[in-house]
Amino acid sequence: MNRSEIVLLYETADERETFAQAYEILSQMGISFREEAIASPPTVSSLQHLLVQIGPSVCIWAAGRSAYLLPIFAASLTQQQPLVVVPCPSPDSPISYLDTLFEIVRGYPIAFARPNDIQGATLLAVHLLAARHPSYADLLQAYLHKRIPQLN
Repeated sequence: MNRSEIVLLYETADERETFAQAYEILSQMGISFREEAIASPPTVSSLQHLLVQIGPSVCIWAAGRSAYLLPIFAASLTQQQPLVVVPCPSPDSPISYLDTLFEIVRGYPIAFARPNDIQGATLLAVHLLAARHPSYADLLQAYLHKRIPQLN
């Protein structure tokens, strides 16, 4: 398997659909990415295998129904595995439930975006890449420069 700089992690089709804007942003920047589905139902061995596959890539997780796995992921991540979580509330996973799970992992080095804010999560993931490789800072700056209207 080839190494991708960013891994988009999801369990359900609804969670996967959240990444539409991430595909566009990462493709415009020319940053390699791939999707990884969480096995349903997940087992400890399948989660361990997934973490090995993710490796040192920056991971963006669309956490809706799969959010209950967050404490396991938080405890299993290495320092080289940055994680950005995008809450994806639904009738099965209301925001109050997600907030409770996120409170459990307070203190772990995990970044949280606003609910359904895949753009913010994607730009944060690129910013984390820039901490490793300065060339990503240039890509991020160029992308942001195109988005900000020029003031005269």
